Amino acid sequence: MRFTFTLLTFFLVTTFGFAQKALFNDTFQDDTNKWTYNGDGFDSKVDDGKLILENKHATNSKWRYISITQNTEVVDFDIEATITLDKTPNDYATYGLVWGMYSDNSDYRVVQLSANNQIQIYHYYGKEFHYGKKWTASKNVGGKGKKNKIKVEKRANTFKVYVNGVLEHQTGDNSYYGTSFGFIVDAGVTVEVEDLKITEQPFSIKVVEEFNPNLKMVKLPETVSSPTIEEANPVISADGTILYFDRKENPLNVESPKDDIWYSVKDKNGNWSEAKNIGRPLNNRDNNFVISSSPDNNTLLLGNKYASDGVSPNGGGVSIAQKGQSGWEIPKDVVIEDFINTNGYVGYFLSNDNKNLLMTVERPEGLGLKDIYVSFVKEDGTFSKPKSLGNVVNTFEDEANPFLASDGKTLYFASKGHPGYGQFDLFVTKRLDDSWTNWTIPENLGNIINSPLYELSIFLSAKGDKAYIGKQRDIWEVDNTVKQDPVVLVKGKVYDAKTKEILSAKIEYNNLKTNKMIGTAISDPKTGSYSIVLPYGFNYSFMADKENYYAITQNVDLSNLKEYKEMEVDLYLTPIEKGAIIRLNNIFFDSGKYDLLSESFAELDILFGLLKDNKNIKIEIAGHTDAVGSDVANMELSKNRANSVQKYLLGKGISSDRIVAKGYGETKFIAPNTTEEGKQLNRRVEFVILEK
Repeated sequence: MRFTFTLLTFFLVTTFGFAQKALFNDTFQDDTNKWTYNGDGFDSKVDDGKLILENKHATNSKWRYISITQNTEVVDFDIEATITLDKTPNDYATYGLVWGMYSDNSDYRVVQLSANNQIQIYHYYGKEFHYGKKWTASKNVGGKGKKNKIKVEKRANTFKVYVNGVLEHQTGDNSYYGTSFGFIVDAGVTVEVEDLKITEQPFSIKVVEEFNPNLKMVKLPETVSSPTIEEANPVISADGTILYFDRKENPLNVESPKDDIWYSVKDKNGNWSEAKNIGRPLNNRDNNFVISSSPDNNTLLLGNKYASDGVSPNGGGVSIAQKGQSGWEIPKDVVIEDFINTNGYVGYFLSNDNKNLLMTVERPEGLGLKDIYVSFVKEDGTFSKPKSLGNVVNTFEDEANPFLASDGKTLYFASKGHPGYGQFDLFVTKRLDDSWTNWTIPENLGNIINSPLYELSIFLSAKGDKAYIGKQRDIWEVDNTVKQDPVVLVKGKVYDAKTKEILSAKIEYNNLKTNKMIGTAISDPKTGSYSIVLPYGFNYSFMADKENYYAITQNVDLSNLKEYKEMEVDLYLTPIEKGAIIRLNNIFFDSGKYDLLSESFAELDILFGLLKDNKNIKIEIAGHTDAVGSDVANMELSKNRANSVQKYLLGKGISSDRIVAKGYGETKFIAPNTTEEGKQLNRRVEFVILEK
């Protein structure tokens, strides 16, 4: 197809501040805008409220367009025109609206209609036609003699096309727009145009309130961002000390040119070490990459599936790898109920509590292309059927690569469907309740992080002060200005309380108010190290869990947490054996009283589980106090508190001959009563294993 171009220039000075205003409006009552043209078989004239375009050329399509001096890349607008096909040489001759054209005609967009009621939409650039919609029959398109009102709504990178009031096409796959608008008519075609109108709309990119235009993106040093090799998909550990990423086509990769997982460690001075290949079995003969890292640094969510030999790939999907005594173990498949993805791409993220798996997939019930869904872990370790996050987060276009911050509420993701600066932009939204469908309106992270190109993923540590982004073949760091709810990063080691040996164990943490387990972790088999992230607002208990051991639980009250903190808390496991004395740290009473508070139930249910699963165990519940108050009162209080614990366990069905309750008052101190810390240690409830 050959095109002949004719150009009119219409200069318009606009003032900003209005909700919307006309950039251009021609009702063709006169030829003020000088549409008249005659030459090379093409006539253009204004006649009584109509622009008549008559193409008499035997083969060439003809154009007529207006150039408006307006920066269309930072202004949103609507284009409307009514076109009637008056003459056509055949049923498949075409005509349409041209918009977003650059003056050199190398880049333009067309909404094209045909005499036989079809529509086509394309974007010409790079000397190629890129079709948003190829020729398709539409009942909304009128034929010869019928008026067709075409409307294009441009909102940042997205646009929608309507014909006669009905949505025909929408896309977020655009970012550059020229300033020319007009019409195309096929050879032998005559059309009549009525009322060409271009209306400016308020620019639609909703940028985060905390956006700082002075932000600087800093490329990580060559120890990470090598000068000749592409690095992508950065994943930072919760404590901010380990950075995972994938290197592409590196000769040092295990299976070059496949992508391999590499990592770098930050030293005490804040410097990133020379990156290392993570090796087998995480790098196999497939493309390998880390999706997320659990706060304990002992679990990784990985792309694709792994064969049991630790070398061969096992197809698409997602896997979990954990550390063993000898390093990383062969990753295991993640099983998701009713998993469907009809798209060629997929994204995942596993929340810090290891209970919520976010994913971007295309499913039949979705809103368009890839949407963000969440699956919840089940008792058997598999994940539930994906649940859509709803139409506040998801759009008609692609969403990609979700990242849930450590507060469990702040969600970052890439999208083409929300108005942005480029093909994919990064956005943030906040979860408002536990339905996972109630979110704040997503906000764009701004044009320091986002560009006219592709920004596909972002990752933050638990502190949330720095963000890591893969961009321009390198890894970049930038200050994060988006406010997140504060969290505490709890770190420590797991020990045998009797021998003080390091143990590998499962870590569990509960909401003491609801008596609900809200997350898990594991400790490193070699070092016993663990870490968990606890969001603000609740009182938590946490403990290690291992067969043949009883956990000494810890608690932390984050009801009034104002900012990010880190804590060191070692966890102890007591062997379940005769004579063992185990403190119940999370038993709560009001001052001077003995009625159990509801926050105690989580701790007591653990003890109940021990007694239920071990029918021969008999215990003594022992109440103790500090030295404040009289001996008689303290003895009575300690006895009543021990009785309250006994009563709770009896009420759960434990036989009375298996539980003895005693009060010791202030007769068995374990610390001096001269400090508040010592007094607190002396105020305790313990149990002693009498028989096993």
